[in-house]
Amino acid sequence: MIDCLIIGFNDSDFSDYVHMVGSMGKDSGAYRDLDLAFITYDGKPQRSMDILNHFYAQGLGSPHKPFSNVDFLWPVVTYLGSYLNQRGLSFDYVNLFHLEKDKLKEKLVRNDILTIAITTTLYVSPQPILEIISFIREHNQTAKIVVGGPYISNQPKLCDGEALQSQFKYLGADVYVISSEGEGALVNIVRALKSRMSLDQVENIAYRDGEKYRLTATSIESNPLEENPVNYGLFPSEEFGDFVTLRTAKSCPFSCSFCGFPQRAGKYKYTGVELVEQELNAIRDIGAVTTLTFIDDTFNVPKERFKAICRMMIRNNYGFKWNSFYRSDHGDEEAIELMGRAGCEGVFLGIESGSDVMLKRMNKSARRKDYLRSIPLLKAAGISTHANVIVGFPGETYDTVQETIDLIEEAKPDFFRAQLWYADPVTPIWEQRESYGVKGSSFNWSHDTMDYLAACDLVDKMFLSVQNSIWLPQNGFEQWSTFYLQRKGMSMEQIKTFLRCFNAAIKEKLIYPNKAEINPQLLESLKRSCQFNRPDEPLMSPVEVFSGAAYTAAEEFWCSEFSELVESNTETLREKTAEAEDGCFSPVPFAVKRSVLDGVCSIYRVSLSTALLAAYSVLLSRLSGREETALVVVLSETAVDDKIPLKLNPSWTETFGDFLQRTHLKLAQAMQHQTHAFHILTNPYRMAQHGSLCPIFDTGYIYRNSRRGHAATSFEEALSDYPSVGAGVGLVLQVDEDDGGVTLQFGYSRRRFMPEVINKLGIYLTSILTEVGSNPKTLLGEIALDDKPSTRSTAVNALASEVFNF
Repeated sequence: MIDCLIIGFNDSDFSDYVHMVGSMGKDSGAYRDLDLAFITYDGKPQRSMDILNHFYAQGLGSPHKPFSNVDFLWPVVTYLGSYLNQRGLSFDYVNLFHLEKDKLKEKLVRNDILTIAITTTLYVSPQPILEIISFIREHNQTAKIVVGGPYISNQPKLCDGEALQSQFKYLGADVYVISSEGEGALVNIVRALKSRMSLDQVENIAYRDGEKYRLTATSIESNPLEENPVNYGLFPSEEFGDFVTLRTAKSCPFSCSFCGFPQRAGKYKYTGVELVEQELNAIRDIGAVTTLTFIDDTFNVPKERFKAICRMMIRNNYGFKWNSFYRSDHGDEEAIELMGRAGCEGVFLGIESGSDVMLKRMNKSARRKDYLRSIPLLKAAGISTHANVIVGFPGETYDTVQETIDLIEEAKPDFFRAQLWYADPVTPIWEQRESYGVKGSSFNWSHDTMDYLAACDLVDKMFLSVQNSIWLPQNGFEQWSTFYLQRKGMSMEQIKTFLRCFNAAIKEKLIYPNKAEINPQLLESLKRSCQFNRPDEPLMSPVEVFSGAAYTAAEEFWCSEFSELVESNTETLREKTAEAEDGCFSPVPFAVKRSVLDGVCSIYRVSLSTALLAAYSVLLSRLSGREETALVVVLSETAVDDKIPLKLNPSWTETFGDFLQRTHLKLAQAMQHQTHAFHILTNPYRMAQHGSLCPIFDTGYIYRNSRRGHAATSFEEALSDYPSVGAGVGLVLQVDEDDGGVTLQFGYSRRRFMPEVINKLGIYLTSILTEVGSNPKTLLGEIALDDKPSTRSTAVNALASEVFNF
């Protein structure tokens, strides 16, 4: 009889997880956070490592063991197995449930297992636990299932008595260990079951008793690391491969107000240098290990102990590469120099904020200057850096987030990631929540300076705008993955290229939320970045379209262009937009002599599309009575439609030629920034950062040239990625040019316009084109809208003004 079978990690079905989180709402904080970790390909959500495996395997011609973020012997297996063995209990294990179900089934059907221990170290939802328990019940009805770890120990703090009972019943285990450690409780459970004794004397557990779970007495459990070393000899050397994860300390000596770890883990304790040396010697004896991950939350604290460990590693010349967490305010130049010599290849920096005001609120001892000093030193020593930040902590503002962005851009860590603040009742800040006006919890909260939706938008902005550091997609990919992939033959530069390509695909998803397919050129670049063992380099020009620099320039341009919108105008436009949303467009063709069109293009030396756009803008300006027009422009002249919001200012005291040149220049500028245009202008949070409101577009213009081999696109089809924009447009000038000539027509909403008004618009536009073609020096304000002398002034036609008063 095996006393305890340990189950390592379960990477549950990602599609199911996305569906589950999505059921909370696509605007929920949890989903917005997850949305930056996957793209949709082949009809299902795919993480970065999923995509890497998919394209890497294409055309290989031989089987490929998939790359995995958990391709190592799970540390809880080695530690817990050693702990049980030291106390005379037998154990077996399955390292990765999702990959070893057949192996687990063979063990289960023998019915020779007393208990099965399920750990929950990285689980944030019950789904992985449910999958394991369901599988066990299917193949074994005798073993007692014991679940412990952080997910379980947090439940009593989050649930009252009845809710806790419901949660335990829902999961369906026999026993739950409710302790920040819990190894001792597991041993006592196994011993009690072996002796056929009741579990009521085992502390820190909840066990099934009929239809309910009985909670036993609680106590503080402590298992010093120096008394419970991992016995690496208990495990076959081939199970380890290149990687070992180890811990030399427990808990954390700091009390950051956003973190509940010290409260759960107890007093900070660390082992001496000699014990670390003993463990490293044992790992070296395994023979195959090349890479160590120290998971101590503060590996370099105390500073002198850390330096002594580095010197010991240098002295023993282990040859290991290693990575760890690093506290920038507890390091110095000497420590970093020793790290480089000792084999450190990367550090995780919990920066949290680039604002000293926020760092103080978070009770962080580090300050901005510490990061600006340490990151360049680490990079100079050949140590890659990952900066992790939190957005939305109580007191956060747009300005403090901008300080964080500025810090990342200046310090240039290799990688970074921003996470939405999680309002956790077990963290110190929870005790101060009333002073900050905190309402809600978990990912759905608000406080005096921000709510979670604004914070989500700021996370998105950081993702889109940072140029000098690469976003590290969470969920299936961590900083550790960059070291893992290097062991698999991928260079660091290839890893960065792959991440840039993958992130560009996510950015495209954010910018075009209704787009069904990934841009083919972008997808090809992503594919080639995955095939790093082949000669073809990915083309980066499709990726650069989504660079941080491109986004930042676009935001500055568009928010400046549309910065003058006022509240009263917005409300008027919203009312008219609501009237236009019936989607019923009626076409009304009208004729302009080809000689008139050719004459305008010849006189002013511009394309027909630009000439008609300028004339249309003049018409709209005259009819509205304002020297300003805002419209949506679609130019279908190439394989890709140009979709551009445009604000033009035809001054009535200038000539058409002058205005035409300005229109040409404005159009060229707008086309440079069109990728991000509607994402920015339809985003109220992004516009609010610039003191502006979102514009609503009433009018549109589409020019289609089928002579250039581009299939005709309707205005509605062209704006399918932006349905909210298209819904507001009530009038469209459509121009079609082909070998047979030029066709013009107005498409209009029948709810907004009378047919006789639309007929007059064709007459007016023809008048404008005729006059500017025959008299280039005519001022815009003096152009006749028809052949009646009375309209030859800046007065607005009465029939049109009633409709165009916006």
